[in-house]
Amino acid sequence: MKKSLLWLLIMILVVSMIATFSLAGCKKEEVAGEEAVEEEAVEEEVAEEEAVEEEVAEEEVEVELGPEVEITMLNYLDITSPEAAVWDATVEAFNAKYPNITLTIENSFGDAYHQKLAALAGAGDLPDVMYLWPDGRSIEIYKNELTEDLYPFLGADKDKYTPSAVAPQYGGKLNELPITAGTACHVLYVNTKILDDLGLSMPATYEEFVAMVEPISAAGLYPILMPNKAAWVMQSCLFSALVGRICGQEWIDKVLTGETAFTDQEFVDSLALVADLYETGLLPPQSIQLEYGDGPNLFATGRSPFMIDGDWRVGALTPLLTEEEQADFELAVFPDIVGQKGVSGSTAGVASTGFGMKAGLTGDKADAAWKWISFFAGPEASELRFVEEGMIPNYIMDLSVYEDVQPLVVKRAAFYAEVSTNTSVLDAVITGDPIELINSGLQQLALGDITPEKLAADIEAAMELVR
Repeated sequence: MKKSLLWLLIMILVVSMIATFSLAGCKKEEVAGEEAVEEEAVEEEVAEEEAVEEEVAEEEVEVELGPEVEITMLNYLDITSPEAAVWDATVEAFNAKYPNITLTIENSFGDAYHQKLAALAGAGDLPDVMYLWPDGRSIEIYKNELTEDLYPFLGADKDKYTPSAVAPQYGGKLNELPITAGTACHVLYVNTKILDDLGLSMPATYEEFVAMVEPISAAGLYPILMPNKAAWVMQSCLFSALVGRICGQEWIDKVLTGETAFTDQEFVDSLALVADLYETGLLPPQSIQLEYGDGPNLFATGRSPFMIDGDWRVGALTPLLTEEEQADFELAVFPDIVGQKGVSGSTAGVASTGFGMKAGLTGDKADAAWKWISFFAGPEASELRFVEEGMIPNYIMDLSVYEDVQPLVVKRAAFYAEVSTNTSVLDAVITGDPIELINSGLQQLALGDITPEKLAADIEAAMELVR
């Protein structure tokens, strides 16, 4: 009996061991199978990565080599602004394409830029390339023939640009190669969500605009946000448009030659409207204490339903707003004004800015300078500015191929088609003491330190000396 039990126990142990080894064998086969699958997956992943690397390599910019050259540059840029990111990307793209060209860049902005450029010109020490305006702000540079004519460099490529943008500039030359087809210096940016929340709608007239001061202020908001501590802002971004609207373009053309005068009632009325903006609170007095760079952040964070600035400020707003938020923002212009002689719905604009070349550059230096100028106005840089900032390029491109474009960029493009007329920006047609007097006088109006009549008389007296 004991032997039988012993044999039974042995048989159970044997069967258990066989089962264990069988299961272990199955487990090994399963692990081996999994390892094989993992190896295949890794091989496929490596193959895919190699394919992507090959594809990226194919898409890399074609590098153009040449002699080592250094180009000095004075650039117009607020390095603290959101637009600076696009500038950095542009320079990076240029460096990748032309590794032999070293760009030595100095950035400046606002009045400081123009003062710096004037000082360098006076000292005979201009950089190789500099950011220039087609007329007004850069006119003294052109009068003294300090820039090269870019037409010989442009050659047959002229047909690749918008005809109006490469039309002759001062002296019949192409002193700078414009980067856009034009610039609207006056835009009334609108936060429609705030208007809806307050039960308000877009004003059709100036009177309707003034009537909005009370409900907007009661909500703890600025009626209009326009940081104009810098003297040029009011003149460029609003007053020029008001003069175009109240006086009309024909009057502006004639005042330059003396056929009309700054003491004419329509110009005095234009100044009086600026004073009224402050008196009614539509423009809060503290706006002349706000730095220009403060505007985009204040506006994007809902501090006002309206902001007045140039069309370029789209580039500063898009990084601050989600695509969903951008749906609540629109681009418009100042409403109609009783008695206006100009066209309803007009803005003030200028031919575009761009880079010019110092006179006297030759050989490799001139070739490298032109490479930068044409690159900055060409397809690579234009694409960056269009996609990120909504700047419509001077360079002729098919913009319909860009699908992932920010909503505000699309609205900026539509704005150009909707605005009826561009009138002159005053600092594009008036220079020297008269424009400095206009700029500073507009700030005096804000402070109540001068009357519209006195300011008009002072401007006319200064203009008589330069006509």
